[in-house]
Amino acid sequence: MKIEQIISPDGYISDIPGKVDGTDILQARFSFPDVSDYIRGAIREEKPFIFSGRSGNAQIGIKTDLLSPKTVPVVDGMDVHLDGKLQNLNPLLGDAVKLFKIGDEIGRLVVMDPELRIHDVRHYLHKRLFVGRENSLGHYDGFEIKQETDPVTGKQSDYILADLEPYQYCFEPGALNESSINDVIKKGRLALAKIRSRTSLQLDQAMLEPGGLFIGAIKISLGDIYGIIDAVTAPADQDIVHLPARVLDPFRTFRDRQVELYHFGKTPVPLNRVRVIIRFFRAKNPLTVPLIKNKVKDGYRLFDLLTNAEVSNLFQFVDEMSLGMILNKNNFIQIASAIDPQGQAQLEIIKNAVVESTARKPKQSCLIGENGEFTKTLEKLSVLGGINSRVFIADTFPSSEVIDVLRTSGVRTFLINTDNPSFEDDYVKKMIKLTHAVSSDCEFLRYDAETDKLYTFYHGCFIEPDDRERFDVVRYWFAFYGSHTKEADNQLTIDLINKLALKFGSQMGIVHGGGPGLMKEANDLAREHNIMSVGVAIDLEGEHQLSLTTCDGLIKYREGLRLARQDHLQKLSNLPIINTGGYGSAEELSITITSMKLHENPLAPVILLDPDNLWAEMQAQITEIARNNYGPQFIPHLVKSCRNGEDALSELVRFCLDPDAWYLENNIPEHSIQTARGKSRRIRAETLYQGYVEVFDSPNPRLAD
Repeated sequence: MKIEQIISPDGYISDIPGKVDGTDILQARFSFPDVSDYIRGAIREEKPFIFSGRSGNAQIGIKTDLLSPKTVPVVDGMDVHLDGKLQNLNPLLGDAVKLFKIGDEIGRLVVMDPELRIHDVRHYLHKRLFVGRENSLGHYDGFEIKQETDPVTGKQSDYILADLEPYQYCFEPGALNESSINDVIKKGRLALAKIRSRTSLQLDQAMLEPGGLFIGAIKISLGDIYGIIDAVTAPADQDIVHLPARVLDPFRTFRDRQVELYHFGKTPVPLNRVRVIIRFFRAKNPLTVPLIKNKVKDGYRLFDLLTNAEVSNLFQFVDEMSLGMILNKNNFIQIASAIDPQGQAQLEIIKNAVVESTARKPKQSCLIGENGEFTKTLEKLSVLGGINSRVFIADTFPSSEVIDVLRTSGVRTFLINTDNPSFEDDYVKKMIKLTHAVSSDCEFLRYDAETDKLYTFYHGCFIEPDDRERFDVVRYWFAFYGSHTKEADNQLTIDLINKLALKFGSQMGIVHGGGPGLMKEANDLAREHNIMSVGVAIDLEGEHQLSLTTCDGLIKYREGLRLARQDHLQKLSNLPIINTGGYGSAEELSITITSMKLHENPLAPVILLDPDNLWAEMQAQITEIARNNYGPQFIPHLVKSCRNGEDALSELVRFCLDPDAWYLENNIPEHSIQTARGKSRRIRAETLYQGYVEVFDSPNPRLAD
């Protein structure tokens, strides 16, 4: 999928007919030279557009706008022209519009292509899009996600309401003169520091008066997407508008993004009520991270350097008849397929291809010049370094034997073009070991063309690269088990997840079976609360259980590997929640209890969400087993039947707040507690290679709030 640029180069004033009759508004013609084919085509197709004024001009109170709401761009060869006007909204500037001359840069033409609009904002939060104030590592507040129906496509689409930051920029009247104002007009934001100062602000006490100009900021940083600020702020009835510098560029905005608001209404408005509306669009961008010297020295990874569109473009050059392609910085070579792909000859062909890819002038280097985009992509990859400098690219995951040959030949990055693959248990274990073992340090990447997303394999699941931090900060992984059938009532689980999210916040993550029913509802709620959600799915398409594709993390096991998949769920999670369910849920409950009996799981309350006593007889059976000494006496004390979400939340909070006190209250033997802590920590570290494993050996005072 090709992602297009939605913004033209900066435009300039090509003509000034004069002032609009009876006003101080300056009429001007804006021209945009050498506009891309895409922009010109979009204009001819009458796609939505805005004219975004130059940022420096807006920040001194100059409003640049279309001459009339009915103004349309005029395409003239490679150029585009627009009839516009300039208006001074800052009384401190005097007659500033007279300083604008023909040739001055004025702003940009922006196509808000509905086909490029990002409908699912949650997928980008804390990945490439960082918005709001940081409250813990990788997590932010100060924003709200809302939904609307896109007027062009009719699709449900997200947008963001962002809070203002508690400071503003105030003009220094003594520094304002024709020369300093002209500097801003000619040089842009670089000259703003000479005429204004930043000062802190109590938003709940500050008022924006009618006819007032406010220069403040929001916290937002973007990766390879564009943000477009709406002209109207929320709530709309306040009559406060954002001046036309409304484009949030990738990489121009790393921390605070200044906003320029003008009050056209008649009633003072508290600034803490003003929220900025932002919509997002995919874009073509040079790098997903800025180049940093020490990173160049040590070597970037492929996902650091390329946008998803550029990753997609790489696969166009894999020969259909080849096993795959070896990319070595800006060189590439096809790997020929042997007649017998399982034979020794194929492995020898791979070794020879790797050697050939290291040559300064490989045989196929002449093909690089045939595609301009591919050439640019290869140039970016010149800073790949270290063990990540060689990449294997293919349409299917290679066999274990091929991986071993490539790895020992120096290829450590595997980039595969596939939508939702399923794996054997041994293959998953191999990827985990090769990814996280110090001596291997491989990288397994999966590109999904249907969703245009790139995933990296991390501690047993495929997640987007920027989600690794979110994964690492999760302390409590709640496993939700329940039925996928329509007959099951999942409302109790929904209620509990909402309560857990408010209490645990970024410390919690959700693990589920990656399928329909309860699993999908749990996943959707996690996305709504911006909580990490991992699906451990299985290929059950024949049983009408399609796996989810919207999880933050996903791994899918092949058909018949039900127990391997369940073991994965057990190893990742530490707090099991059992909803009303069927045979599968009963099996999962039994496996969970057995894992605790064997001390392979840390001892924790096993929550039964049971408003209708579905699990009553099973709970009685567990008690009977312990009474007859067929199993440990402590197991029944772990199983807690809860009739509502409030009871379940209370039990979980009491446990996590002070595990030792909970164990004592429930007569859990100290020996079993310590054995489970040590054994489960060791097994999980050896299985998933996580740096930190929660085994409930310390209290969490944060939950007391």
